[in-house]
This record gives sequence, C-alpha cells and structure tokens, in this order.
Amino acid sequence: MNDLGAVCLISSFSILLFSIIQTSYGIFKNDSRALELGRYTLMANFAVILLAFIVLVVQLMRTDLSNYYVAMHSSEHLPLFYKMTSVWSGSSGSLLFWNLLLSGFTFVVLWQTKDLLNERIPVMHLSLGVITCFFSFLAIFFPDAQPFREFQPAAVAGRGLNPLLQHWAMIIHPPILYIGYVSFAIPFAIASSALITGQLSENWFRFVRRWSIFSWFFLGTGILLGSKWAYEELGWGGYWAWDPVENASLMPWLLSTAFLHSMIIQERRGMLKFWNMFLIILAFHFCLLGTWITRSGVLEGPHSFSKSSIGTPFIVFIGVSFFFYLGILIYRKDRLKPERNLEAITSKEGSFLLNNFLLVIATLSILLGVFSPLLSGVEYKAPWFNSWGVPAGILLILLMGAAPLLAWRKGADQIFFTTLLKPLIAGLVGAGIYILYYKNNFSISDYSLGDVMGEIYSVLTVGLGIFTIAGIVQEYHNGIQARRSAIQGENYLQAGFRMLLKNKRRYGGYLVHLSMVILFIGLAGNAFKQNTSVKFFYFLRFSPTNELIYTSDDTAILGDYTIGATTLKIKPIVNGDPEAGVNHRNVIVSHEATFEVKKQLKSFDTMVTERRYYPQISHLSGDFETHIPTSEPSISSTPKEDLYIQLGAIEHADLSDENPDLPGMFLDFFFTRDPAIKAAKYLKFPNQIVANLEVWVNPMVKFIWAGSLMFFLSGLLILLPIGEDKK
Repeated sequence: MNDLGAVCLISSFSILLFSIIQTSYGIFKNDSRALELGRYTLMANFAVILLAFIVLVVQLMRTDLSNYYVAMHSSEHLPLFYKMTSVWSGSSGSLLFWNLLLSGFTFVVLWQTKDLLNERIPVMHLSLGVITCFFSFLAIFFPDAQPFREFQPAAVAGRGLNPLLQHWAMIIHPPILYIGYVSFAIPFAIASSALITGQLSENWFRFVRRWSIFSWFFLGTGILLGSKWAYEELGWGGYWAWDPVENASLMPWLLSTAFLHSMIIQERRGMLKFWNMFLIILAFHFCLLGTWITRSGVLEGPHSFSKSSIGTPFIVFIGVSFFFYLGILIYRKDRLKPERNLEAITSKEGSFLLNNFLLVIATLSILLGVFSPLLSGVEYKAPWFNSWGVPAGILLILLMGAAPLLAWRKGADQIFFTTLLKPLIAGLVGAGIYILYYKNNFSISDYSLGDVMGEIYSVLTVGLGIFTIAGIVQEYHNGIQARRSAIQGENYLQAGFRMLLKNKRRYGGYLVHLSMVILFIGLAGNAFKQNTSVKFFYFLRFSPTNELIYTSDDTAILGDYTIGATTLKIKPIVNGDPEAGVNHRNVIVSHEATFEVKKQLKSFDTMVTERRYYPQISHLSGDFETHIPTSEPSISSTPKEDLYIQLGAIEHADLSDENPDLPGMFLDFFFTRDPAIKAAKYLKFPNQIVANLEVWVNPMVKFIWAGSLMFFLSGLLILLPIGEDKK
C-alpha cells in the first residue's frame, strides 16, 4: 500500500503542476479552455489526496509495520479509534491531513465560483494551486513529510501513539485547529486575487467575510479545546502556558479577529482598505508560520515535533510568498486610499481602530516572545507574557464593551448620557460587589507588589466585564423595544429571538463578546490561585492480588481543604483488548493515589489521581525500552473554584532517591508466574515510600469553560445560514 500512497502523492504533484501551467497560460492568453482545464484538474486533485489519506488511515488501522509512519505512531495494542486519529500525531501524517483539508476547501470554493466570470477567479485558482502544490512537493521530496516511507529494516513492533495524545480532546482538537489554519487560505486567495488583478470593488467582501468567520471560528474553538486538554491531561494545574505552539495558533486568531472588525469599518465608512489587505496577508502567513513552528523543530514545546528537514523550504516559501504579496499591496496602495478620514477617536470607528492596533501589537509582542530563544538566547517565560498580556486583555475588554455603545462619527462625549452612563454604573457597582465577595471567599496572600497588582487587575477585569455585559443587555433591550414598536403582536422573547436571527452579524457578535467576557472573568480568578507541594509517607501492606498497596494516615491543609491520604496502589492497566493477550508491550503501570478531602472540616470528595507509565517498545526488536510517564490529575469542581491535585514523584523514605524504578520492578513482579520467585520479588519493594502531591486551588475556572462553550455556540449561530434573508 505504500506504493499506492506514493503514486497518489506523485500524481497530485503532477496534476497541480499541470493546473498551474494551464491556468497561467489561460490568464496570459485569455484562453477560456485552458482556464477551464486548469480548474478541473485543480478540483480533481482533491480525489487523489483523499485516496492517499484513506490509504494511510487503512495502514494505521491494520498496523502495517512496513510503513515508517505507522511503526513510529501506532501499535497493534492501540485501540482502533486512537489508531485512526494517530494520522495527525506525527509530522508527515499531519501534513498529509493539512493537504487533504486544503484540497477539500479548494474544491468547495471552486464549486462555489464555477458560474462566476471575471478576471479575479482564475488568479484565485492560481494562488490556491501554488499553495497546494507546495505541500505535495514537500510530501515527495522531503523524508519528514513523506507518509508512505517504507520501513527498512522491517519493524517488529509499533512504538505506539504518544500517551499525551490519548485523550478525548486530542481526538478533536488537532483537526478543528487545522481546519481553522488551512481554511484561511481561501479568504486570502480571494483577497489576493482582487489585489493582483486590481479589481478592488467591494463585491468580494461578502464571500471573504463568510470564509474568514469560518476560519476564525474553528481556530478559536481549537485553541479553547487545547486549553481544556492541557488542564485535564498535563497535570500542571493550568490551561495556558504561553508555549510556542499555543502562541502560534493564537497569533493568526488575533489577526483574523482584527480583520473581521476592521472589515466592518471598510463596509460602513470606506476606510482601512490598505490595512485590511495587509491584515489578511499577515493572518494567512501567520497560519503558515504556526505550521512551520510546530514542524520545523526549531522551537521546543510539548506540542512540537522533532528537528525536521522541512524547516528550511517551509520558511523560504513563507518569506517569498509574504514579500511577493506585500510588494503587490504596496504597488496597489494608490487604489486603496480611504474614502473618509477619522473624525473622532472616541467614535465607533475610532474604537475599532484602537482594537485593531492593540491586537496587532499583541501579535507582534507574542512573536517576539516566541522567537526570543533564537534572537537573544533567552527564552521568555509566562511572567513576561503576562506582564503585558494582562493589561492588554483589560484594554480589550474596555473596547469590547465600549464599541457597541459608541456612535459612528461622533465622540463619546456626545452620547455619554444616552448609552454609556448606565453600563458604567453597573460596572462600578459590580466591581464593588466583587471586592466584597473575594475578600470573604478567596484566600489572599501576604501582600507584595505582585499580589496587589493581581488584585487590581482582577477587579478591573470583572468590573469592565460587567460594564460590557450591561452594555450588551442594553443594546438587546433597545433593539427589542424598537422591533416591538415596528412589528405588533410579538412578545419580548419572540422579538429578541427573531431580531437575533435577522441580524446575526450585530447581535450574534454581541453574544461572542459576551462569551469572551465570561472567559476573561474566569481568568481573573488567577489572582487568587493557590499552590503547594505536599509529601505523604506510605507503608507497604500485604495484598493477595497483583496490585501493590501502600497506605497512609497523613493529612495536609490548603485553604479550606483538608486532604487525607489513604491508599497508593501500583497496578497494571491493559492498553487495548485484554483478550488479545497481556505482555510487556501493552501493560501500563499505574501509580494510583486516593485521598479523602474535607472542606471546612466537612466531607467534600474522594479524589483519585494517577501517574501512568506507558511502555516504550523498540520497533526493531519488539523489546521493552523504557517507560513514558503521564499525569492523570483529579479535579473536584464547584462554581466557586476547582480543587486540582496531581500525584508527583515517589521517593525512598530517607529521600535519598527520587523516582525509584517502581514501574520496572512491578512489571518484573507482575509477569513472574512462579509463586516462590514472585514472593521474593515482592519483598524487594521498599516498605516505606514518600509520595509528592501537587495541590492547586483554582478560583472561577468554571467561567472559562462556560465562556468557551458559549463562544462555540454563538460562533456556530453566526456561521450557520439560519434565519438569514436569502439574496
């Protein structure tokens, strides 16, 4: 099957070259037959890439160890669903998936525009053909992008899927994020075709807006799903670490957010034409840059792949493409002059402009932080990002709340009492209530400058968040009242629902703002986050089963919580189907610790946290090599806060050795069948151990997940063609 997959990729590259040549010839010679042939071959490429993708998925499902990618990312013991999803767990597989999505979106947009006859369409075909051809080029000429490399010598066993990726969120997080990344090629190709041909009339706006919202929605949803995965799987008590690959996805999302907002100004006021073209060029190339960061191996992080041969051609392609389109943009600058000038900085268009400025500056600051190891040799950590990111986020909330309340062309002073006053009062009252609430409910550290600033930022975030919510409620109320005056017979809820469906761009946008405000309020709880590390002593107790059981009576206190250790079990977990046989390749060793938790001395919860040790198998011999540890935190969640615990390192009782090889000793014990030898091996386990437990109290995290869910639902509402008038 490797040969079939390779033939598909070679065919794709050949088809795309033919399409590019035909389309270029058709453009220069104004030959409609050549243009049509170029379009058909570009559409046919989707079928060829789809076949290649199906071949790889089938090989993964069958654990075809003649394929290098399968041997490195799958195994015979992996559950079937994880075998299928491992198609995007490695560099070459994920690039093939990227190619499939790009070919699919290209097919869709070519079908949508099949009846349009203007100069822009062939140029759009050419742009998409070149981008797609580049990915097929990588898959043929660079080993790290080749999903159908044969394994030489023959593999004996598969190494399996990275244990961190064996989580529900990682099944859907990568493809959703990829859809956001890849689909931005479509609005970019549409806009760049207008730029190249000089046909800069506004009739391409609606098409670009729909695709831009699509990309922005999937990119944002993918980022939020990634945060959920990090929180539940990595065991470090957080959901965002400013990791290079996290930042790589955030940057194009910020730029696309800026583009969607500034596009409104161009439609309403004829301003920011040059700026909008620059933003969409920038956003697309930041999507490519994010892919390069992940797959080049230049920057390290929990998401990135190892050092790769595709890094150089990828960054060259990004650079050449960016400066090519930037040059055309500068050449067309006289055709992109604004029709009007900004009349008041505190007008609606002024607030949108400030929003754009802030988002772009934030993106460039993140870019500086991402490349700090290469530029200065010093890696900028989370405190550096937070030092400017938190104030920038607070300013964004202010603009989010103020922009809907401001008027076009008029300054804020002219409409202050009619639209701004009530939301401002609500925000001030809400901030005061929040101060009283956290002083009575959250633990506050001994004051230092950082603690004081954290409290101030938290209060500002919540106060401005309530100001924004009040403004949204006011806008909805005014809109409903106006509709009920114009249309008799509708009750308040009916009028609100129909108003939302008829004007989703405005009122659906308010719901997105509301979701972001709720999320930011959740982030404000970080100011009162607590963290400590505790050591518990455990004693070995006899067990007639194949489990080792240690017990403890130790307790620890953090804030309102009393955490009592009970048992720590070392036990086997079979990865895959136990009926298929149990051996060293599919037995995971689990350190499972159970704790009885009390809150304010009342019974609260029984929490179970694990450290799992997955076997790493040699693909050449099939023998066990080492264990890969993963975290399985336990989270007890309430509307007020999360109690988050994670079992850490295990040490000898005298603290002389951290992480004694208990997983290795346990496997040796578990697979021994002779009772006498098994008993002797049992006696070699330490009678006393010390287990470390990391404990976090994370206030207001529920708001983050509620805001994430609302972002998904409101974005989906805007995206789906429900309730819109058909034109």
